[in-house]
Amino acid sequence: MPRYSDEGGTTGWLSARGLAMMAGGAVVAVVASRLLPPVVAQLAGSARASTGRDGFDALIHDHRHIQALLAEMVQTSIDAPIRRTQLLLRLKRRLAAHAMAEEDVVYPMLHEQARKEEDARHLYGEHAEMKMHLFTLERTPKDDPRWLAVALDLKRIVDGHIRQEEEIDFPALRNCLDERETATLSGSVAREKALIL
Repeated sequence: MPRYSDEGGTTGWLSARGLAMMAGGAVVAVVASRLLPPVVAQLAGSARASTGRDGFDALIHDHRHIQALLAEMVQTSIDAPIRRTQLLLRLKRRLAAHAMAEEDVVYPMLHEQARKEEDARHLYGEHAEMKMHLFTLERTPKDDPRWLAVALDLKRIVDGHIRQEEEIDFPALRNCLDERETATLSGSVAREKALIL
């Protein structure tokens, strides 16, 4: 057992109670670190909706960040495999959080509230296609000429997907939500993204 020294200089054994308290504190810290960010994010997202900024704004901001990462990826040279790897990892992380928010919050609402069932199915399908491209990019050597072709194809899919959402589906959903539903969407989008980021 670990030994400790108190202020008087005496040495003794750490008690079972002390160990239990340390273990309990560690468990509480781990649980809080996983639960607190999504709760705080949901509250912040709902608060932003009350000021006129909603979950759609956050998703569109993600779109711009994702497009910037993809544009940088496709401009990397074949002799920059480390940079390609770094950009791919950043893209995967951003896309994972973004996709979770859309798949768990936006697309179900698009399906139910906006009655755009076919669009929701199509968008889910494009997310699956993007994930397959990411898998291929991860497995392909970054100095392989095929890597750029896959990255360019992914960029094409993502750009079309973003156009569909921003020009058709987000406006349709935004128009059918009341203020309370918009606040719920905003909070839920923020919560889902916090689960990954």
